[in-house]
Amino acid sequence: MKLRGRHVILSLVLLVSGFLVAISYEHTKQDSKVVQLNDQEWEKDYYYRQQLINLEEKNRELKQDLENKRKEIQNLEEELGGQTETIDNYVDRKLELQMITGELPVTGRGVRITLSDSDYVPSEENANQYIVHERHIHRVVNELLSAGAEAVSINGQRVFRDSFINCVGPVISVDGVTHPAPFTISAIGDQEVMYSSINLTDGLVDELISDNIEVEMEKMENIQMSARVDQERG
Repeated sequence: MKLRGRHVILSLVLLVSGFLVAISYEHTKQDSKVVQLNDQEWEKDYYYRQQLINLEEKNRELKQDLENKRKEIQNLEEELGGQTETIDNYVDRKLELQMITGELPVTGRGVRITLSDSDYVPSEENANQYIVHERHIHRVVNELLSAGAEAVSINGQRVFRDSFINCVGPVISVDGVTHPAPFTISAIGDQEVMYSSINLTDGLVDELISDNIEVEMEKMENIQMSARVDQERG
């Protein structure tokens, strides 16, 4: 009976030992697998971290490049802003010159001066001394231009600095177009300056009156003059 009891105890110890060894081995295998998985995860994490670092570095480079481009655009806008102002000035000047040379029609405030032959001509006097001559027209036109007139017309026909005005008997010829008296000379520009310039004491008006020319002056709020091309077509 004692021998059998020892065998049972020994068998039980061996069984328990074997069970513990088996459990320990299985646990060891499981721990080994966990460590191996952690290594893989670490490698993946390291790879993704490197990718993230590279992307962040690229993002910083792109941001810096974008900032540089913004500064370049700002500099270009400032440069173009200055050029735009210069171009606008050129355009305004071009339009002004085109109006002066007659390439464009012009409208504005100004003055109108009408020169008429004298109604009274003494029988003993020479009639030529009581009619409007080309010199009278020239005097008025030149005085208006000197006073800053932007555009001038005679009986609706626009005249220019190179226009030819001459007397043909009782009529005036302007660039080959004849006009009978009375002669209405219109000018666009500063009303006050032109009016005062023509109407000075002992000035042009007094000179015309002394030449037996009847003079009428008035300020106009809206004078329209066509372009040179339109006149030539007309």
